[in-house]
Amino acid sequence: MACPEFEDLISDYCEGAASPADSGLLESHIAACAACREWLAGQRELDLRLAKSIVAPPLSLDFAGRLAARIAAQPRAPRFRRLSAVLEVVGCLGIAATAGFLLQQLPHASDWVGLVTLAASAGYALWETGKALRTTHTKPY
Repeated sequence: MACPEFEDLISDYCEGAASPADSGLLESHIAACAACREWLAGQRELDLRLAKSIVAPPLSLDFAGRLAARIAAQPRAPRFRRLSAVLEVVGCLGIAATAGFLLQQLPHASDWVGLVTLAASAGYALWETGKALRTTHTKPY
């Protein structure tokens, strides 16, 4: 069995998906590790056997067009155009309110540190959620 930290890298290497830096690291490791060399040889043999035994099905000439039409016909996810902006505004207001509250309580700030920290992190989370929704759900398909 290969070294656990190199098993995934060996798979990527066999598939041609490893980066040049990872490939170099693996090649230098394989030069010193017999178990990983055997694992790599086994993976390559398995890949060759699978390539010989699995035949790719023939596709019709209009396959790409039919696939594109089926994808276009699928219902699209709802867009939340205003939700992201609302959450961002609520988050900003929450942060501002928390900061104002903290300034009012400055002499007794030690009593409110936990509450203020919680409120500020909730406001920031809403703000970041609004930004994330804006980038993922407002782009045209």
